[in-house]
Amino acid sequence: MTHLVSLTKASILLCCIAVLGGCYSNTHSSPAEVIVSNASFERLDSTCVEQVLALQQAINSPSVSQYLSLANSAEHCLQDVEFSPKHPDLQTAMQFNALAVVNFVNAGDIQSAQQALDAFHQRFPQQDLLLNDFSSFVDTATALLRQHELTAFDLTMLNIAPSLRDEITRTRKWTLQ
Repeated sequence: MTHLVSLTKASILLCCIAVLGGCYSNTHSSPAEVIVSNASFERLDSTCVEQVLALQQAINSPSVSQYLSLANSAEHCLQDVEFSPKHPDLQTAMQFNALAVVNFVNAGDIQSAQQALDAFHQRFPQQDLLLNDFSSFVDTATALLRQHELTAFDLTMLNIAPSLRDEITRTRKWTLQ
């Protein structure tokens, strides 16, 4: 049973690591819209953004503390900034919020990951990031964090990678849920 749990955790971690490999927003705005509306938006602190990106690059053999540090740093950059669909930093903000979710999961802090996902929903209502395989970040995070709340039908309706759906289904079968 311990082997099954560690195998499941390893599978979920691999999915999480792949999650942010190619995130991009499914909201689009033309460059003209961004230029015209830059003056009315509070921007992300560029120093904070650069520090998070540098920290992300520097992690080559991650530990729990590094995951937590990266997640907390990404969340810190987003504090006190409100984002509308036309905000010039929207893409970066969505990616940083997603980075926080994934790194909290990697650190094993599921409660903080759920809070970060809830914050994503509040900051970016009806918005999402698409992953390299065109699956949904929001649906993938929901499947990972709230899989015990989802019915089999709910799981089929999520836009998640087939391998994640198969892993959750396999885990449910083996744990008789």
